[in-house]
Amino acid sequence: MSRYATVVGFVGLMIFIGLVCGVGPVQSAEGPEAGSKIHRVVMHLNSGEEKVQKGALNNIKNLYEAIGAERVMVELVAHGAGLSLFTKQDTKLAEELARLKTSYGVSYTACSNTMKAQGLTRADLIDQVDRTMPAMVRLMELQEQGWAYIKP
Repeated sequence: MSRYATVVGFVGLMIFIGLVCGVGPVQSAEGPEAGSKIHRVVMHLNSGEEKVQKGALNNIKNLYEAIGAERVMVELVAHGAGLSLFTKQDTKLAEELARLKTSYGVSYTACSNTMKAQGLTRADLIDQVDRTMPAMVRLMELQEQGWAYIKP
């Protein structure tokens, strides 16, 4: 058997295996299906450092700008020292939080366990906060539902 016949046979075998196994052409992220997928992202914040908090909000804005508001949903879950981002008394980023909610519909969850530990009530939080519940429970639930987890 010639070398050419061996190569042709091997290529034919690989094509056959690909067809049987259902391997099709690889779609790029720019393919037709990429435009229809809604990405769901939960961001986890537990830092009280303003630089980290600003960075998280910039990450959210950049994500919406890169993918498009109609193709991404983001929820920011804050607990521990990160809860200061959502407290009326401590946050320096209330305007940016409001802008992200108005422009993109970002959801905000404040950890009820942290609130209890710090003696805070719902009235102590900015109006944009959507829910209060244990942060670990919310992170677990969203990840179980297939949300991508990002910790800036």
